[in-house]
Amino acid sequence: MTLNDKIKSVISKLQMTPSRFADEIGVQRSSISHILSGRNRPSLEIIQKIVTRFPDITYEWILDNNEVVSTS
Repeated sequence: MTLNDKIKSVISKLQMTPSRFADEIGVQRSSISHILSGRNRPSLEIIQKIVTRFPDITYEWILDNNEVVSTS
């Protein structure tokens, strides 16, 4: 599972819209849109914001290419 796919899965598991997710982590909505469309990969700053806002998501999980989504 790619990093972009994990972010898609997290948004789905949290039952949020991409816009709400962007607002929750404090990034521009267009940044999340570009990640979800595959245009861009998430920056380290975005990953840090996700892990900070959602502590159930760890750096190890989000950066590991082999693990599947397991958020609470």
